[in-house]
Amino acid sequence: MIHFLAPAGEKLMRAYLDVRGNAIADRFEIVAYEKLPSKFRGGTYVFSALEQLSAPMERLVAELHAQLSRWEGVRILNRPGRALRRYELLRELARRGLNDHRAALATEDLSGLRYPVFVRGERTHEGALSPLLHNRSDVEAWIGRLRVLGRKLDELLVVEFNDTADVRGVYRKYAAFVIGDRILPRSLDYGTNWMLKRDGTMYTTETLAEEYEYVRTNPHERELREIFALAGVDYGRIDYAIKNGRVQTWEINLHPTLGRGREGSKHPAPESVAAMHAVTKQYVHEQLRDAWVAIDLDDDRELDVALDPALIREALATRQPGQRSPMMNAVRRALRPIKPLLLRHGTRIFGAVGNWMRRTRA
Repeated sequence: MIHFLAPAGEKLMRAYLDVRGNAIADRFEIVAYEKLPSKFRGGTYVFSALEQLSAPMERLVAELHAQLSRWEGVRILNRPGRALRRYELLRELARRGLNDHRAALATEDLSGLRYPVFVRGERTHEGALSPLLHNRSDVEAWIGRLRVLGRKLDELLVVEFNDTADVRGVYRKYAAFVIGDRILPRSLDYGTNWMLKRDGTMYTTETLAEEYEYVRTNPHERELREIFALAGVDYGRIDYAIKNGRVQTWEINLHPTLGRGREGSKHPAPESVAAMHAVTKQYVHEQLRDAWVAIDLDDDRELDVALDPALIREALATRQPGQRSPMMNAVRRALRPIKPLLLRHGTRIFGAVGNWMRRTRA
């Protein structure tokens, strides 16, 4: 059995098992961190979404990991406290010369960063939250804007722009999974936007042929294996680019999308190339299923695991990152009528807020 641990309300793994992973769905048990069972059984435990947990929840999950790891025949993917979050990973990759771009917390001294930069979440996976910014005043204005809109200051990153476009101005974003000891290429997006998402991908026979070659040949397996090992990640997805023949890592997502479920892709390939794209997706999902089967352990023993009730109470009483407080929700409701005016004309206000908050935190 594969015990897949995730925050309450988890939808991504359920969507995968509902359609693409339906043939192996009986191998999985989805367990919410907020509703841990009173009894644990043998098998494989996957600790997903560790970057989305509060400090008390991290302590509870670390205790669960410690007790599970004492049992022979229990396999664990992702170790709480060992898997690096985005800031830690980007900092370490830059320190080792594996990334050409650096990142700083919004609360840190930003004077050493190379412009342009952009602001993004430290724990979330929606990409850039700002356009490219060319000076500190613009950075502080965007930090202020995002703070007013409900983002926490200590969950914002300022990241150097790393231009990985080819000579035609086209960007490539590669994505690959790790599941246990297997590296599985997932997709290759193309576009002229520096912040590349699936909806900006150019679908042509040439680009899809290159994507198919990528997922079949796994050309960066050695480098990705080293990066996942450095990050302490056994399950997740890396997003990266290639610049001058070297991997440039954007992030590792510890709770990635595996399959869109019954609603299908939000940005499907055009009809003219849909059949070609379907062949690639079919290959990827065959590899995914094989990888899940390979890590499954047929062990149903009951394990002697006893979690501290005080740890459980503290974890459940603390909001998880991304959950807004009642006060912040009230502020957002109060600002809603003037939000368009603020966004159009509030640059000075946002800049003052961002500057003041950074100085106060420092």
